[in-house]
Amino acid sequence: MTAAPSKPDAYREDIDRLRGLAVLMVVAFHFEAPAIHAGYIGVDIFFVISGFLITQIIQRELRAGTFSFAQFYERRVRRLFPPLYVMVLATTIPAFHYLLTSERLEYFRSIASVVTFTSNFFFWMQSGYFDVGAVEKPLLHTWSLAVEEQFYLVLPVCMWGLFRIGGRGRRGKAVVAATLAGATAASFAYAVWLIRTGHAPTAFYMSGPRAWEFLIGGIVALEGFPVLSNQIIRATVLVLGYALIFVAMFGLRKGSSFPGLNAVAPCLGAALYIWSGIGVPSVTGRRPYSIFTIVWFFGRISYSLYLWHWPVFAFARFSKDSLTLDPVEKTLLFALTVAIAYLSWRFVELPFRRRTVLATRRSVFAAAGVASLALLLLCGAGVFFGDRFSSGDHDAAKLEAYNNFDERAAYRGGVCFRYEAVPFDEAHCLALAPDRINILLWGDSYAAHYYPGLLRILDPHFVNLMQATQAGCTPTLSLDPDNLAWCNDFTRATAPWLETRTPDLVVMSGDWIEPARRNFDAMAADIRNTVAVLNARGIAVVLFGPSVQFKDRLPPMLIRAHLRHADPLLSRDVVRADIFDLDARMKAALPSSKKFTYVSVLDAVCPGQVCPVTIGDGVPLAWDFAHLTIEGSDYVVEKLAPQLRLPANSIP
Repeated sequence: MTAAPSKPDAYREDIDRLRGLAVLMVVAFHFEAPAIHAGYIGVDIFFVISGFLITQIIQRELRAGTFSFAQFYERRVRRLFPPLYVMVLATTIPAFHYLLTSERLEYFRSIASVVTFTSNFFFWMQSGYFDVGAVEKPLLHTWSLAVEEQFYLVLPVCMWGLFRIGGRGRRGKAVVAATLAGATAASFAYAVWLIRTGHAPTAFYMSGPRAWEFLIGGIVALEGFPVLSNQIIRATVLVLGYALIFVAMFGLRKGSSFPGLNAVAPCLGAALYIWSGIGVPSVTGRRPYSIFTIVWFFGRISYSLYLWHWPVFAFARFSKDSLTLDPVEKTLLFALTVAIAYLSWRFVELPFRRRTVLATRRSVFAAAGVASLALLLLCGAGVFFGDRFSSGDHDAAKLEAYNNFDERAAYRGGVCFRYEAVPFDEAHCLALAPDRINILLWGDSYAAHYYPGLLRILDPHFVNLMQATQAGCTPTLSLDPDNLAWCNDFTRATAPWLETRTPDLVVMSGDWIEPARRNFDAMAADIRNTVAVLNARGIAVVLFGPSVQFKDRLPPMLIRAHLRHADPLLSRDVVRADIFDLDARMKAALPSSKKFTYVSVLDAVCPGQVCPVTIGDGVPLAWDFAHLTIEGSDYVVEKLAPQLRLPANSIP
């Protein structure tokens, strides 16, 4: 290998390697690679890199007196628009074939948000606890490009203004550094506050609470930031950067609150990595098959790979009845995605960036305007004519109504099933009735989805059904420092109620898969402790085991199978196999006793591990991947009723 002298703003091969690592993390996460539970932090690493490089460029040109807003945005247009627009146009072709009517209309609306770089707002408005159909949105990944472009709109203006105020001397450097540091702290504090107050989607999608990730990269790029001249210190910083990134990647989980505090490790790790390479000679020769060269290659095509991997994965899934891909299919799909990304980089990215296509600034802005207008017209036409392309019939339309199911009325959403950290309305949700049997339904959405069925089978003359359910929060009497803030608030709200009131029966239910995956023994011990406390107070407890869970959203699987005139979906193809193993472990760890009953939902509903996919007149059991429809709740609760240990007159 040979090394070339490096200036602070010279080409950094190590940054391309960091890009490669980041994009591989994101792709591995989206392709559901084993153990890569937090590959989504690759996006945060990209933000840090962008902040460093853009701040470096703007600062250098402002110092030299050559900065031009037109030149800056010309580079951004050449870099971002061509491969993005080609991807959107190409993605539109399979959208007509694979997307359902409602999904297709949403897809065309999302095109407008992509063109205007507001897709973070578009998908934020659709976000929420039950937004489980993310993979059915082929352009969802463009939210991060919108956040990045919004940063590009603000930072140049701020930097230009700060240089005008402070000048190019020492005072100017101090003004820039202090302002960026203050903005970083404010943005980070805002992100943490949003997470802690139950506004995680806002923290995730909006540019304000994400700005600190760009800005810590920008701070490292500032003139006057110390350069590491000692080789040992530099190596130590590099290793620490790697460590923080990998600890976050393997330590965080899909359900971890993010960004907020959990984003500190990957962002700080990326900043340390970049810092360790400032002033280091750039390598110009390399061994062709070394791991560093392979990662560097993915870094070079990282933008195109990021653009293409998600729609390719989404449409590949749509071709399967179960909407799931096996490991071999994912491996082949990854190879195909890399090939498409390379072609995009080689024949779309490079020609525009090297000015072999649209050499002048005027031509590139004109072409961008025409292309944007064309895509907006395509968006309008798609929305206007979108429902005319559907080949669905009455049955498919009925199933699609469940695809857009609103659970709020059925589950008492926003009142007794809380989405955010707001107080329960005790009069409506937790009022005891002294002349009736008082039953409390306690847990998360996997408890709330039993409410319609319980309400139907229980005689209101003899039974008072209460409800304390919180989205994403399993029932417990223990505070967990690693838990979501609003879940600990949920515990703080329900624990005192259970200490001062004595319902006749508490029915506990939750999504046991995630806490069991993190630490089954700890989950089982927490359940046993909670049950023991309630039993000691004379309260009987019934705990519902794992619900039927499908590999993906059930209505789209049924609709796509119907539209292709495929054979009926089989339980073994669409139901998650791991729920049966978890049920067996929970039965063994939580044996029934005098005041405690473990109810196996799967034994009651899925004899011989064969679960119903539809019930009655073709109604889906669930309206997403697990949450029961009203009819599904009636069906399941009727199967469970004999195990509730209620007097005969409680159930008409």
